[in-house]
Amino acid sequence: MGPGEFLSLPPVPPQRVCSCGQRTRWSHLQYLGRGRSAPLYVCAGCGLVYRGREDDGRRESAASKSRQPLPQEGPPENPVLDEELAAKLRQLLSGS
Repeated sequence: MGPGEFLSLPPVPPQRVCSCGQRTRWSHLQYLGRGRSAPLYVCAGCGLVYRGREDDGRRESAASKSRQPLPQEGPPENPVLDEELAAKLRQLLSGS
Protein backbone atom coordinates (compact mmCIF):
# COMPACT_ATOMS: atom_id res chain seq x y z
CA MET A 1 0.00 0.00 0.00
CA GLY A 2 1.44 3.32 -1.03
CA PRO A 3 0.97 6.70 0.66
CA GLY A 4 -1.82 7.61 -1.80
CA GLU A 5 -3.80 4.48 -0.99
CA PHE A 6 -3.23 5.07 2.72
CA LEU A 7 -4.65 8.60 2.49
CA SER A 8 -7.73 7.29 0.68
CA LEU A 9 -8.65 5.17 3.73
CA PRO A 10 -11.16 6.75 6.15
CA PRO A 11 -9.66 8.09 9.38
CA VAL A 12 -10.15 6.03 12.50
CA PRO A 13 -13.49 7.05 14.10
CA PRO A 14 -13.83 8.55 17.59
CA GLN A 15 -13.56 5.97 20.38
CA ARG A 16 -12.44 3.57 17.59
CA VAL A 17 -15.99 2.32 16.99
CA CYS A 18 -16.89 1.43 13.38
CA SER A 19 -20.11 2.54 11.69
CA CYS A 20 -21.36 -1.07 12.06
CA GLY A 21 -21.11 -0.70 15.85
CA GLN A 22 -18.10 -2.97 16.41
CA ARG A 23 -14.79 -1.87 17.89
CA THR A 24 -11.70 -1.48 15.75
CA ARG A 25 -8.41 -3.10 16.66
CA TRP A 26 -4.83 -2.12 15.89
CA SER A 27 -3.55 -4.05 12.87
CA HIS A 28 -0.02 -2.88 12.00
CA LEU A 29 2.16 0.11 11.16
CA GLN A 30 2.12 1.19 7.52
CA TYR A 31 5.36 2.67 6.21
CA LEU A 32 4.63 5.90 4.34
CA GLY A 33 8.13 6.73 3.12
CA ARG A 34 10.84 9.09 4.32
CA GLY A 35 10.92 7.51 7.76
CA ARG A 36 7.21 8.10 8.38
CA SER A 37 4.72 5.45 9.43
CA ALA A 38 1.15 5.36 10.72
CA PRO A 39 -1.04 2.69 12.30
CA LEU A 40 -3.84 0.85 10.52
CA TYR A 41 -6.96 -0.24 12.38
CA VAL A 42 -9.40 -2.99 11.32
CA CYS A 43 -13.03 -3.35 12.37
CA ALA A 44 -13.58 -6.58 14.30
CA GLY A 45 -17.06 -6.96 12.79
CA CYS A 46 -17.03 -5.97 9.12
CA GLY A 47 -13.27 -5.83 8.40
CA LEU A 48 -13.23 -2.19 7.24
CA VAL A 49 -9.72 -0.69 7.41
CA TYR A 50 -9.09 2.75 8.94
CA ARG A 51 -5.97 4.90 8.96
CA GLY A 52 -4.52 6.30 12.14
CA ARG A 53 -2.57 9.53 12.57
CA GLU A 54 1.07 9.64 11.51
CA ASP A 55 2.32 10.76 14.93
CA ASP A 56 0.80 7.61 16.50
CA GLY A 57 3.15 5.53 14.35
CA ARG A 58 6.19 7.55 15.33
CA ARG A 59 5.63 6.89 19.01
CA GLU A 60 5.63 3.14 18.32
CA SER A 61 8.83 3.23 16.27
CA ALA A 62 10.63 5.42 18.83
CA ALA A 63 9.93 2.82 21.51
CA SER A 64 11.40 0.02 19.43
CA LYS A 65 14.69 1.92 18.92
CA SER A 66 15.36 2.04 22.66
CA ARG A 67 16.10 -1.70 22.96
CA GLN A 68 19.42 -2.79 24.35
CA PRO A 69 21.66 -4.83 22.00
CA LEU A 70 21.97 -8.54 22.71
CA PRO A 71 25.24 -9.67 24.31
CA GLN A 72 27.79 -11.30 21.98
CA GLU A 73 28.44 -14.56 23.82
CA GLY A 74 28.52 -17.03 20.95
CA PRO A 75 26.25 -20.01 20.37
CA PRO A 76 24.45 -21.48 23.38
CA GLU A 77 25.55 -24.74 24.92
CA ASN A 78 23.42 -27.77 24.01
CA PRO A 79 23.51 -30.19 26.95
CA VAL A 80 21.22 -32.67 25.16
CA LEU A 81 23.77 -33.74 22.51
CA ASP A 82 27.06 -35.30 23.48
CA GLU A 83 30.07 -35.19 21.12
CA GLU A 84 29.57 -38.73 19.81
CA LEU A 85 25.92 -38.15 18.88
CA ALA A 86 26.76 -34.75 17.38
CA ALA A 87 29.44 -36.34 15.18
CA LYS A 88 26.98 -38.99 13.97
CA LEU A 89 24.41 -36.32 13.12
CA ARG A 90 26.99 -34.25 11.23
CA GLN A 91 27.97 -37.36 9.24
CA LEU A 92 24.33 -38.21 8.42
CA LEU A 93 23.48 -34.63 7.40
CA SER A 94 26.57 -34.13 5.28
CA GLY A 95 25.74 -37.25 3.23
CA SER A 96 29.13 -38.93 3.56
